[in-house]
Amino acid sequence: MRFLFTVTLLIAATTADKRCHGIYFDEKYFNLDIIKEGIHQLHALALNRNDNTAYFTFETLSQIPNRVLGYIELNTGKVGVIEGIRNATGIAIDQFYGKVYVGGMDGLYKVNDRKIPERLPLQDDVRSLFFKDGLYFINKNKQAYKFEDGYAAFVPELRGVELDSLILDDDNNIFFTQNKKLFRVKLGTKAINTHEMHVVDALTTDVYYKSYICTRNGVFSYNKYKYVYDKVSEIGGLKALAFNKLNEPIYAVADYIVKLRQNEVPCFED
Repeated sequence: MRFLFTVTLLIAATTADKRCHGIYFDEKYFNLDIIKEGIHQLHALALNRNDNTAYFTFETLSQIPNRVLGYIELNTGKVGVIEGIRNATGIAIDQFYGKVYVGGMDGLYKVNDRKIPERLPLQDDVRSLFFKDGLYFINKNKQAYKFEDGYAAFVPELRGVELDSLILDDDNNIFFTQNKKLFRVKLGTKAINTHEMHVVDALTTDVYYKSYICTRNGVFSYNKYKYVYDKVSEIGGLKALAFNKLNEPIYAVADYIVKLRQNEVPCFED
C-alpha cells in the first residue's frame, strides 16, 4: 500500500476524485500500470508501436559521458541497455517501417533488429530527434535539420532560429521550444507564433500526429480550430509522453515509466 501511495503522489495531480485510483486523460478514464521503476535521471522516451518496445535514455554513474540508451519490451517485460552510443539523447521512431533512431554526441544511429546501433553518416552532436515524413534533428548549436538520403539540410522555416525540441503535427504545423517557451510555425512559411502562456517540459504527438505538451500544470493538446492548447489531463511534471497503437498514453515521471490502460467504466465521486 505504501508503494502505491508513493506512486500516486508522484504521478498525481490526477483529479479531485479522492475515491478513484485512475486518471482522466482526454475525457477517458484510465487505470495506471507501472512498467518500470528506479530509472536514474530518466530523460527521453519513445515507443516503437510495431513491436511494443519502449526506448528511453537515462543517466548512469558507471561511465563518462553518462547518458545511455535503455529499452523495455512491453509484451515480455524484458529490459536491457544498448551499448555503443556516447551520451545518448534524442529518440525518434519511423512507425511505418519500425526503424529506431537515436542521437548522441558522435552523431546519428539506427538501432537494428538485434538491438545493435549502426552509425549513420552524420558527425554532428545531436540533442533532439523527431520523425514525420523524414528524420528531423537539433544539434548542440540548437539548429534544426532534416536528415535524408545520407545528408542533412537546414529546416527552411527554422533557419536562424535557436531551439531545443520540435514536433510536426497533422496540420502542417511545426511546434518548437526555446528555453521551455513554446512557438509554432506553419510549413512553408516564416511567420512564427508564440504560445507564451505555457512553460513546456515535453512535446509529443499521438498516433494521429495530434500535438501534445507536458507542463507542470498538466497535459494539453492543440486545438487547430482555435489555435490554442486545451487541457486534457491534470497530470503534471511529466518528463516525456508517448502513445501505443490504441492511442493509450505511456509517460515518464520521476524515475517511473507508466502506462495508462483505458477503463470503459468511468469513476465518479459521490
